[in-house]
Amino acid sequence: MFGRNILWTAEEEGRVSLSAKDLAAVLRRQINDQELRFGETIPSQTVLARTYGVSVTTVNRALSELRREGLVRTEQGRGTVVTALPQIVRDARDRYAADKRLQDRGAFAAEIRRLGMTPRSETTIFRDVPPPKVAEFLGTPSGEEVVVRQRSMYADDTLVQIAPSYIPLDIAGGTMLEDTVQTKGGMISTMAQLGYEQEYADEYLTLSRSPTDEETTRFGIGSDQPVFELYHVAYANDRAVEVCVHVGPTHLWNFVYRVPMK
Repeated sequence: MFGRNILWTAEEEGRVSLSAKDLAAVLRRQINDQELRFGETIPSQTVLARTYGVSVTTVNRALSELRREGLVRTEQGRGTVVTALPQIVRDARDRYAADKRLQDRGAFAAEIRRLGMTPRSETTIFRDVPPPKVAEFLGTPSGEEVVVRQRSMYADDTLVQIAPSYIPLDIAGGTMLEDTVQTKGGMISTMAQLGYEQEYADEYLTLSRSPTDEETTRFGIGSDQPVFELYHVAYANDRAVEVCVHVGPTHLWNFVYRVPMK
């Protein structure tokens, strides 16, 4: 049935009729077990309804639940497509340690490779006036330009994060930081070579907010699928030398921190 025997009938589930939540749980289990794999098209709502002995309305509600979780999306001309990827663990306990960064061209690349996927970043560099919140963190006067390193970050061919970094012009202007090619270890290593070794960072995480129209388009998510927003403010000599604003679909990421207790 459907190429591989991946769907269970209502009788096999041991139920006379499944609720939308029950059906979502069945499909979620198949996705998590990779019986339905990334990029595959799920059978049509009519086929699912007939297979499980439920109404098309029940199927639609089940798929809506999976869409909100980021497991599937609707593509014009294809139907409902599996979009589940291995969750990326952003482990702030050691992701900025030199040995971890030097494994690759930065912490993100190392995290993606640990999942067996290929990291890729598209970087554009320009000078611009930063958003007010960023300017406040950096302590730059209103209207003053900074160097912006705008990165679109991919796992294989899936955009998983947008992460512009803002660096004061007196630090980055005319340096390697305005070059798309960085040394091994990424931008943090480059800044250290320029005399701005980052000593600590503060992070401000909003785990769930509604995406903008641009974000829904770029990430291929629905307006009801939340994104996270994380302000990473890095310091050298007690001066904020970089603010990076990370944004990505919440369902793709897991955040780990260590909280000092004494």
